[in-house]
Amino acid sequence: MERHEFHDMLQQNRICGNERSRLIEKCQENGWLKVGGYDWQDDPFLEEYPYEFSRIDDIDALREYFERGNWTIRQGVVFDDLAFVNQVNGGDEWWTLKRDGEGWLAFESTSFAFVIEAKGRDAFDTLVRSMQLATPAQCRSLDYYDAEATVKWDIAHKALAAEHGRTLAQRAADARDAASALSSRSAGPHRESPSID
Repeated sequence: MERHEFHDMLQQNRICGNERSRLIEKCQENGWLKVGGYDWQDDPFLEEYPYEFSRIDDIDALREYFERGNWTIRQGVVFDDLAFVNQVNGGDEWWTLKRDGEGWLAFESTSFAFVIEAKGRDAFDTLVRSMQLATPAQCRSLDYYDAEATVKWDIAHKALAAEHGRTLAQRAADARDAASALSSRSAGPHRESPSID
């Protein structure tokens, strides 16, 4: 994707409202991201970087986001139930959050551009899919990595995509057939089970 197209996509998917407010509130728990944080303690008038968050729905676009690099501090992206906020200006240190109910659980600091460059696309995909598949409790205990996460994700979502790819009429016909089969079984003759003495 061309640079301007990519930035247009981020602008169109800008997060605002309550979701943005909750992310900013969560950032106040991080000394690198909070208002008056470490970078601005000596001169608070230099604090000029706003909180900006966008949503990305495709893992290839997420990978491209991190590969582009040089993001300013407080820029972030939400991907499914994960959020990543850059905590080093122009760097590659992403505060990693997992949605936990209505809030966010901070559980990791990840250098995604390094993972992509040093270990490759598959390693990146496996890392992100592991984070997605993990429960908040697994993330909290840092027990979220699963070497088979990409395969598990693909299997689960291919079945889901196949179901969603079927028309509403097809799904309704299947539901009617299942209901009919169930009612014909329940309408059939009943035998008393022998009593056990």
